[in-house]
Amino acid sequence: MYDQEILDRLQATWPETTDYLRRVGQVQNDLMVLRELQEADRAEASWMDELAIGEADLLQVPSGMSVLRFLWAREIPVRQATSVREYAAAAEEQREMFEDGSASTSELLEEPGFELLMAADARLWALPELQAKLTEWAQETATRHGRPSPRVTLTQATVLMQLVRYLDQAPEPSPEWAAELLRSALSSDFFAKAANPTN
Repeated sequence: MYDQEILDRLQATWPETTDYLRRVGQVQNDLMVLRELQEADRAEASWMDELAIGEADLLQVPSGMSVLRFLWAREIPVRQATSVREYAAAAEEQREMFEDGSASTSELLEEPGFELLMAADARLWALPELQAKLTEWAQETATRHGRPSPRVTLTQATVLMQLVRYLDQAPEPSPEWAAELLRSALSSDFFAKAANPTN
C-alpha cells in the first residue's frame, strides 16, 4: 500500500507523453527509486533491530547520574559535579563508609544503584561541564567512526551515549560488530534528524 502511494506520487510528476518507450523508461525509473527507498529503510531499521531497540529508547533523556557514570567509566572527570550539594554530600558519605569498612568502594560512581532525587539530578544534568564533556566525547567517537562533521549536538550526543550503553549490554559484542553498528547509526537519517529534534 505504502509502495503504491509512492509510485502514484512519482507517476503524477511524469510529463504527459504517448510515446510507449518513454513511458516504459519512466516506470523503470520509478521502480528503481522505490527499490532505493526500500533499501534505505532496511538499512535504517537493521542496526536498531540488531540491538532490539527503537527510536524512543535512544531519544530518552538520560539522568544526570547516568551521564556522569558513563563519562567516569571512560576516565572523563566532571569537576563541577561536586557543585551539586546532594551529590557532594553522597560522595563524602560514600568515602566515610568505605573508611569505616561498611562499603566496598570509596567511589560513589561505582555504586550502580545510587541515584539522586529528581531536582538534584536535573541540576547535575544541567551542568555546562557535564554537557560539554558528553558532547566532546560524542564528537570524538563520531570522528573516530568516520563522521568528521558537522558538529554533534547535545541531543545527538545523548543518542550516541544511549547507543553505546546498549552496545555494552549486548551479549558477546565484538569490537568490529560494535564499530559497524556505530557507523550505521552515525550515517543514518535518524541520527541526522536528532540534530534538530523539533523539525
